[in-house]
Amino acid sequence: MKPTNNSGGRRYEREVPLPFSDGLLSAKLWQAHNRFVVGVPELGLCCYGNSETEASFRLFTALIKYYRQLKAFKQKLGAKGLAHLAVLTRWMECIEARLTISEQSTSNGNVLAMTPRRAR
Repeated sequence: MKPTNNSGGRRYEREVPLPFSDGLLSAKLWQAHNRFVVGVPELGLCCYGNSETEASFRLFTALIKYYRQLKAFKQKLGAKGLAHLAVLTRWMECIEARLTISEQSTSNGNVLAMTPRRAR
């Protein structure tokens, strides 16, 4: 973590990887008043938690909710909102691409078939 000056005090901030972002979004993590804060500077969005994991999970879910809101009100958005929507759309496409099974992996036999559980 690197120290940054924050209203006369010191806080330690570090960049953390944002899942599925492919470098498009960056997240910064720091600790303030015994709580962890993680934020995305490109979107001006921050979330708090009692642990790094909790704060990161809250940020992940907040980003998904923010994307859904932007998408729902696309016609009413200004330039800033449309820019945020474009960034989050790309991020969501990366998530969907990773969660979707490609035809190539299924044809190579990389996908395992689910078998019923045996009784004990």
